[in-house]
Amino acid sequence: YVPAMRKLATCNLTGHGLPQNSAMGLKWLKTAYEVGNDVDAAHEVALIYEYAQHGIEIDVVVAAQWFQKAAESGHVEAMAEYAMCCELGCGREQSDDEALEWYMKAAEAGHTTSKFSVGEAFEEARGVPQSDEEACLWYYKAAVEGDEDSKNALRRLRDIARIVVPGVASLLDE
Repeated sequence: YVPAMRKLATCNLTGHGLPQNSAMGLKWLKTAYEVGNDVDAAHEVALIYEYAQHGIEIDVVVAAQWFQKAAESGHVEAMAEYAMCCELGCGREQSDDEALEWYMKAAEAGHTTSKFSVGEAFEEARGVPQSDEEACLWYYKAAVEGDEDSKNALRRLRDIARIVVPGVASLLDE
C-alpha cells in the first residue's frame, strides 16, 4: 500500500510521530517506488541525495541514478533534472546527445525550462547542428509560458526571431 509507505517514509525522515531515522525513511521511499511504482518517491529520493536533505550526505551519482529511474518512469521534472545531469556530467558521464534527448522529452511533456534548454542546444550546437531558427522556435514556446530567459534569448536573436516567429515583438513588449 503505497500511501502507507510514503507516510512511513515521511515520519522517519522528519521524526514526526517516531524517532527520526533517515535511512529507514529512504528505505520506505525506495520501496514505494520499487514495489508500488511511485515515481514521485523515486524523484524524492533523488532530491534527498542531491541536496543532502534529512542528514543524508550528498551523493550526485546516486541522485543521478534515481533521477534516471523517475525519468524513465515518466516523471517530467525528473526528466529535466536527469537531462541536466547528462548535460553537466553530474553523477554520470557527460553527454550532449542524452541531455538533448531528455530535455526534448520533458519539453514535449510541457516542462517550460526544458523548452529553453532545447533552444539553447540548437543555438549552441550541443547534440544537434547549430540553428538559430530552431532555437527561436523553442525559445518562443517557453517565452509564451512566461520564461524570462527565453524572452531574453529572443531579444538577443531579435533579427532572426522576427522572421521565424511573426508577432514575437508583441510578446517581448517591443
